[in-house]
Amino acid sequence: MRRLYTMIKTATALGALLGAASVYAQTMEAAPASPGATVDASTANTASTTAAASARIALRGLPTGRPVSKETLTPDAFAALLQAKSPALLQIAGTPKCTVNIYSLGYHTIGGAGEPTTAATAVMEPSGSAAGCSGTHPVVLYGHGTSTDKRYDSTNLNGDIDGEDDALLVAAVYAAQGFTVVMPNYAGYAGSTLPYAPFLNADQQSADMIDALRAARIGFPSVLLDSIFDKLFVTGYSQGAHVALATLRAMQQLPIEFRPAAFAAGSGPYALSHLVDEEIDGAPSASAPLLFDLIVASWQHAYHNVYRVPTDTFAPQYAARAPTLLPGTAPETTLFAQNAIPATALFQTGSLPPPDLSNPNTALVVQSGFAPADFFLNTSFREQLVADVAANPCSDATGQRIANCAPATGFRQDALHNDLLDFKPAVSVQLCGAHSDSVVYFSNTQIATKFFQQEGVDASKLTMIDVDPGNAAPSGPFAALQAGFAAARAQEATQLGNTPAAQLQLSADIHTLAAPFCVVAARSFFQSFK
Repeated sequence: MRRLYTMIKTATALGALLGAASVYAQTMEAAPASPGATVDASTANTASTTAAASARIALRGLPTGRPVSKETLTPDAFAALLQAKSPALLQIAGTPKCTVNIYSLGYHTIGGAGEPTTAATAVMEPSGSAAGCSGTHPVVLYGHGTSTDKRYDSTNLNGDIDGEDDALLVAAVYAAQGFTVVMPNYAGYAGSTLPYAPFLNADQQSADMIDALRAARIGFPSVLLDSIFDKLFVTGYSQGAHVALATLRAMQQLPIEFRPAAFAAGSGPYALSHLVDEEIDGAPSASAPLLFDLIVASWQHAYHNVYRVPTDTFAPQYAARAPTLLPGTAPETTLFAQNAIPATALFQTGSLPPPDLSNPNTALVVQSGFAPADFFLNTSFREQLVADVAANPCSDATGQRIANCAPATGFRQDALHNDLLDFKPAVSVQLCGAHSDSVVYFSNTQIATKFFQQEGVDASKLTMIDVDPGNAAPSGPFAALQAGFAAARAQEATQLGNTPAAQLQLSADIHTLAAPFCVVAARSFFQSFK
């Protein structure tokens, strides 16, 4: 029996390695049938190009080099760092018990149009003498949230140029508590040769995550063994939640290579078709210009159908820079000061439909998404989208699969293509968010939960968490999370003050305030499988 078990484990590991190497047969398919074969110059060039492309694609999931050690933090050193940078995070995540060893690993992957490229991932390995720090560890594959910093690097615990610091959060919540973490930067960011970011491109970003894990399995034998024989968990927050769910969907098509134990995510745009239509119809979210710039650039590179020329989509004063503006190397505040992009205004005041102020939790942000001048999207572009929504509604708000929907505009076709509510998770799922979130509306979490219920996911394997108690007292099984979130929100409200600008900022910050509580909730969920 023991020998049989060993054989099964060996076969599973071999399957994982074969998947990582992509079996170089793709290269051979493009080669001539015989060394003596003769072809004309154009055919030879085509064959050469095809062979080269096939060879590069066959490298998917292979490291570009050896892992590079970036930082090692003992528990005491990490606790001191957290105390200096974020005492609140130290309290939420808990006192570090493991030494955290952080590495960078480059790997081969694909871009938004399937073109070969490279990217890099952080690998965080715990070690030490405390319980759970040595031996095998569960592996967390983590999708980080949106960054407009082209140099974003998940090995850098100091965050990006705008103060976004998912790496510090993930290292504190997971690696310092005994989880191995694989956290890609994504193609288009630090360590990548891709000149753009495939933002909310489900096919590319799931491939990117999978290739990062494949490379980590090759570069770190412990990651290979732990992710096969211990536990593999898939998770993320915000953009990273969309990336993570797309990754789970893709992994379910590769059951020999990947067997995740559970999935948890927070505040993701899973119902992307619904979310895009909601914003088009008068509910622009916080940071909408930044997000739309990333989306349009991504989908134009991948599908070439959003516009013929940039002025088709962007207002004239922004059209020249918008296609290549983000991600970039200037802080968002600098871009706003230069009027390279508006801070909040997506639409022109007076364009229809008017601001949808029906939700008091998001009304301030929605109102700020309209302006008489310096609005980001061309009004005629919005009008085309509004007409398309009316003629070809594609909402999955009821939790049903989207059916009989044929958007006429490329932008909405792309949103539908990247909507993730089209499969049934085969593992336990936990979805978390805050109902007052004005960046990624909580309706995404509610719709996804309803969809998975209707797809037949057992109630015992599906959990939805709202960390925001609103004006009510925290209650229920997640009362502690709600109490922590309420305290964080109250503290920020006090710091900001009570001006209209402060109230708008607080509303926009709910998304960020909820992040550590959803990430800790995911850790607790995963620990129940250990």
